[in-house]
Amino acid sequence: INVANFRFSELSAEEINSPMKKLAFRNADLTDESFNELLKLLRYAPELLQAEFDDCALDGVGDFQPSESDIVRELGKVETLIIRRLHIPRFYSFNDLRSVYSLLEKVKRITVENSKVFLVPCEFSQRLRSLEFLDLSENLMVEEYLRNSACEGAWPSLQTLILSQNYLKSIERTGEILLTLKNLTGLDISRNSFRPMPDTCRWPPKMRFLNLSSTGIWAVKTCIPQTLEVLDVSNNNLDSFSLFLPRLRELYLSRNKLKTLPDGSLFPVLLVMKIRENALSTFSKDQLGSFPKLETLEAGDNHFICSCELLSFTLGQPALSQVLPDWPDSYLCDSPPRLRGQRVQEARPSVL
Repeated sequence: INVANFRFSELSAEEINSPMKKLAFRNADLTDESFNELLKLLRYAPELLQAEFDDCALDGVGDFQPSESDIVRELGKVETLIIRRLHIPRFYSFNDLRSVYSLLEKVKRITVENSKVFLVPCEFSQRLRSLEFLDLSENLMVEEYLRNSACEGAWPSLQTLILSQNYLKSIERTGEILLTLKNLTGLDISRNSFRPMPDTCRWPPKMRFLNLSSTGIWAVKTCIPQTLEVLDVSNNNLDSFSLFLPRLRELYLSRNKLKTLPDGSLFPVLLVMKIRENALSTFSKDQLGSFPKLETLEAGDNHFICSCELLSFTLGQPALSQVLPDWPDSYLCDSPPRLRGQRVQEARPSVL
């Protein structure tokens, strides 16, 4: 739909009282002027909670100036704003959005994905006092500008920050920059290309969830915060994992190069571990027994050697399916050659 020339027809507020909860624009063409007009819809949709713009184009420079006689000061009850793949032809002439600062002060969740965002001005971040969730995936953020965006007093209520697939390079600098976010519990910095991890890093004090998947890291060091309850380092180049994480409940290690299960004594409260598509050849009763509280282990699609030891263990554990949700279909023999491709559960080697 082309709403570039949209003009709102005035109605008295008593005439329309829409129960609409969500308003979404897809493949819409907007201008600065038509955006100002769309804001006038808010007074007729008092129950609106979510606004979404997908694959839209904005032919303008962000000069959102509702007329003073009809100015909209806030977004009513709107708590969630989602913008995906917004195309702005005059991107490098775009304003700093100062005119919409007041509009977004009560919004709790904002997603601006794949829209060439490289900076959230410090003053804007400080005005987003109610913001709890911010997703800036697939944008142009680098550490230098992130420091300005996460300045002192920025996003004071923020709990979850997603910076997946940006241009971050240093795990150490990223953690240090985000120290201003005192309430941050979840950080997703996956799909960035990080340099080698240092031994020590500083992180926000309440961090519980960290996603470092698909970042090209070769080793996990004590830079990782010990406050974590969930850690995702899947799809990297790890060949070992020996880090003590006393509060960790979930560990995601799939698509790495690990040859053995990590030592369970490093994770005294671990409940879930996923280690699919690594280089595991076997696991034993002792290895599984080293995890005192493990309830779920996904270890399928590895290169299992169907030795007498492994087969006697699996045959002697009829309750394996309770711990291994992907058992038995994802557990195939890689060797010896005669058993290759058979399910471990059904493999029967010769007496020799």
